[in-house]
Amino acid sequence: MGIVRFSAIALAILVLLTSGLQASGFENSGVGTKARGMGGAFRAVADDWTAAYYNPAGYANIWDNQLGANLAFVHYRNEIIPDYRWDGVYETGMFNDKTNYNAHEILSNPSAGFIVRFPVWGETVFGLSAYQPFDYNITWEMFEMLPAYNSVAGLPGDQFRNNLDVVAFQLTAAREFIEDELSLGIGVQLLRADLLYTNIFFRENPLSSSDDPTYDDFADRPYDRIPQWSRNDGFGYGFGLRAGMLWKASEKVDIGATIALPFPITVTGDVENRFYMPDNPTLWQQLPDVYRGTVEHLFLSGQTVIHRASFEAKLDLPPSIGLGMAYKASEKLTVTVDAEYTLWSQYEGLEFTYTDHVLPRGPADTSVFAREFFTDNVSAPVEWDNAGKFMLGAAYDYADYLTLLGGVSLDQSPARNAAQFTPQFIDTGNKKGLNLGCIVHIDRWDLGFVTSYQSQPDMNIDGFAGLDAGTAAQRFPAEYKAATYETILSFNYRF
Repeated sequence: MGIVRFSAIALAILVLLTSGLQASGFENSGVGTKARGMGGAFRAVADDWTAAYYNPAGYANIWDNQLGANLAFVHYRNEIIPDYRWDGVYETGMFNDKTNYNAHEILSNPSAGFIVRFPVWGETVFGLSAYQPFDYNITWEMFEMLPAYNSVAGLPGDQFRNNLDVVAFQLTAAREFIEDELSLGIGVQLLRADLLYTNIFFRENPLSSSDDPTYDDFADRPYDRIPQWSRNDGFGYGFGLRAGMLWKASEKVDIGATIALPFPITVTGDVENRFYMPDNPTLWQQLPDVYRGTVEHLFLSGQTVIHRASFEAKLDLPPSIGLGMAYKASEKLTVTVDAEYTLWSQYEGLEFTYTDHVLPRGPADTSVFAREFFTDNVSAPVEWDNAGKFMLGAAYDYADYLTLLGGVSLDQSPARNAAQFTPQFIDTGNKKGLNLGCIVHIDRWDLGFVTSYQSQPDMNIDGFAGLDAGTAAQRFPAEYKAATYETILSFNYRF
């Protein structure tokens, strides 16, 4: 029983460390109905194909071949009431003091895998699976151009958007190293990242820094900042590893431990930037004839300047470690507890580097200072903290044909200190999750259903906390509310 006591103490320490440190960010909420129904506390069970995600070592204890898939339907129900004003007074075009909802969309998240046992190297069990370890998708429309700018052109609906998907194609192998006691497993991943990111930047009018007295009035409020809508759409490939251990400490207690190591992914693609220039007919009429058709005219004319280019951005995905315990309370009831710690400090946001610039012919392209203004790189930096997660679950075999599932979880926001907080990531603080579901067993088929609700606390962000180099707010001042609803359906066939 020494290993049981040691594992229980280690798990308790990790739980205490993570009771205020529960992981979140843009990590996926999980895979499969059995694991999700148990609140994600599945590391020490890992008895179906989703062990590829929760604990690859579990494959070694699966004695039949399996083919399974699940489909999750996710609905983010978030609210923002902006207070986005320059100096806390001057309007910016944001829908201030109004409740704004994210674009209503039921998102689907599929995953699938199969397991086969081969009579090689001690009957090694292999599996191939595809799932999303990281996923986030949210869109906001809450800005309109001020009358002092090109209000006719308007803005696209996806003014603030983050659609980030990381899909893992994982080859898993596992085997027993001590019969009926210790199993080890490893998964090698090919990762594909898809990113669609939009933002609104308020660029400082470059005429404000000119020494020419002709421009003294050109950049006065409300012409001091030029709205820039940026749309970055691309993808990239990388690699990752997941490894796990499963220890049968006694007849009733199993211990599981895992580590996940995703490597950075370079995302490349295309960008479109739209600059909505000040519309100042009074100053335009006063401009000397020598400036007509020049870049100075451009910055008064109310035109929309479109810049296209190629971009590159580095996506640093966070590694994580986890520990879990399963206790066989009776022949019918299994109780599980898991804790996970994720190094979210590895993710430092997105910095877009632009090349192969294409600008409209004329002063925007030929003027040196204008070209530098229109082709500047943009960024969306964050300073997140490491975080953790605590999960508690149970599975009850009500009858041969029915298993009941239940679980709770506590998650902590890596952005809990609110050093940076923007509409592209809504993660307002410690979250509480409740999961309920069941699995119906019909011959060799297991059919699962789980419903999940995750609540978040309200958060109020005051002030911008400075502007980054691209003049996007590092903090978007607003009141935030958030909740997530999810339904998961699955099947698993044993043969």
